Amino acid sequence: MCLLVGTGLIAATGGDDHGVTGGLRQLTGDAAATPTNTMRAPGVSRDGPLPTATATPTSVPTATPVPEPTPTPVPPRAANPSGLRLWTDGDSTSYFMSVAVIDLLSAQGAIPVQAAPEYKISSGLLSPGYFDWPNYIATEMAATDADIVVFMVGANDASPGMDLENYASLVGALMDQLQRTGRIVAWVGQPAMGPGRPDLNAAIPGMNAVFSQEAAKRPWVVYVDAWAMTTDANGNYADTLPDENGVSQLLRADDGVHFTSAGGRRLALGVAHALFP
Repeated sequence: MCLLVGTGLIAATGGDDHGVTGGLRQLTGDAAATPTNTMRAPGVSRDGPLPTATATPTSVPTATPVPEPTPTPVPPRAANPSGLRLWTDGDSTSYFMSVAVIDLLSAQGAIPVQAAPEYKISSGLLSPGYFDWPNYIATEMAATDADIVVFMVGANDASPGMDLENYASLVGALMDQLQRTGRIVAWVGQPAMGPGRPDLNAAIPGMNAVFSQEAAKRPWVVYVDAWAMTTDANGNYADTLPDENGVSQLLRADDGVHFTSAGGRRLALGVAHALFP
């Protein structure tokens, strides 16, 4: 599917590769120390040359190469959404995005499996006592067997100083839970927030890095960079930006957190492009 979008409208990124490097330590001993007393065999001059030992060649053991495991082949991604079952959900920031995703992809032949767009207010991955996303998603996937999953949470999890290592384990576990042959998952990151929410803006870049890095480890997941789609050319929060036709649109609600219908469409275009470039 080909989408015409404005400059800076769509950004779908992967993650970073991680490598572990080690160092070699040079070991030194005291074998070269000069002895204070010497012994010499009879008939050997004190000043004459010392006898030398002939080195006996020894074989050095070599490690047997271990063959690398053959990677599991990944089925090719569908070129378009025609005939694919579509499921989308998230917290309250995701609502207008879900509305637009359903409109855009169903126009291309996708089959929505929900009667209407849904969202779970105040939910996140750090509050399973309030709403248990892994349990809910397990039930939903068993019932719908969705081929396309679009998911967006995080605003209710973000806080300065949050434990990103623990958060990464939760994100990765949910991504793994969503794996199914032929299924593709669009994990939508968090947008830039308005100037009234410096707490969220301080936490979200680290959170988005977790989303991106965990997605990059899993070929069935694509990360959609909502931050890039909600900032201006200088990287600053923008509540108004041009749409795919160059027409200026109000993207955000007064709270600087939630989206308008136009803002949801902007995110949905990014999702569609990430899934079907």
